[in-house]
Amino acid sequence: MNYMQNITLNYPIKPFVEYRLAVDDKISCNISSSDKDLVETFNTVLTSNQSAAKTYIIYSDSSVILPFFGRVKIAGLTVQEAEKVIQKMMQESVMDAQVKVTLSSNNFYILASNKRNYPSVYKENMTIYQALAVAQQTTGSMDISRISILRRDASGTTIHKTFDLRSQDLVQSEFYYIKPNDQIYIPTNKNSFFNIESLGAFTSAMMIPLTFLVYTVLGNYTSL
Repeated sequence: MNYMQNITLNYPIKPFVEYRLAVDDKISCNISSSDKDLVETFNTVLTSNQSAAKTYIIYSDSSVILPFFGRVKIAGLTVQEAEKVIQKMMQESVMDAQVKVTLSSNNFYILASNKRNYPSVYKENMTIYQALAVAQQTTGSMDISRISILRRDASGTTIHKTFDLRSQDLVQSEFYYIKPNDQIYIPTNKNSFFNIESLGAFTSAMMIPLTFLVYTVLGNYTSL
């Protein structure tokens, strides 16, 4: 399949921007401090056979609730900005607290040819082409002229758009780079939403996030 074709679609030019945390994202937050008891208690939760890092969800009011420290708003911030805000809050109680924040919900979803994958976004500027490679998706039987993508904004609102993977104009568009929690659907032909070949394939397809099905079936989308 040929990419970067001279198909003029005049997508709005939008350069790469760092991902901003959104409602329902999950973060992990680790601290270091001279207070060893606090560090051990805050950083890990003991299970029957291992220690697992704690994760915290961003609620609808844009905040996370951190044990011992309380609530802090971080939706709309980059991970680095959130790290600074959380560290500042913690240092009001623990002066030497140093904070490391990472995004735990760092996967994207892709459905194509009845195959569903949810790999991790392994780097910030991961492209749609790299996403297909990581998800082990070949485009031979796919209609890459009308790829659908669902993306959440900082408030948690889902936006549905479509684009043509063949066009060289895609490189300058907002969807050239994949974001955490993106949901991507690539149809196999122009006559059906899913190319269901078996009951097993149908069941597998239906296991993708419900919001993807609702938005796509209803057709509530805009074009780039």
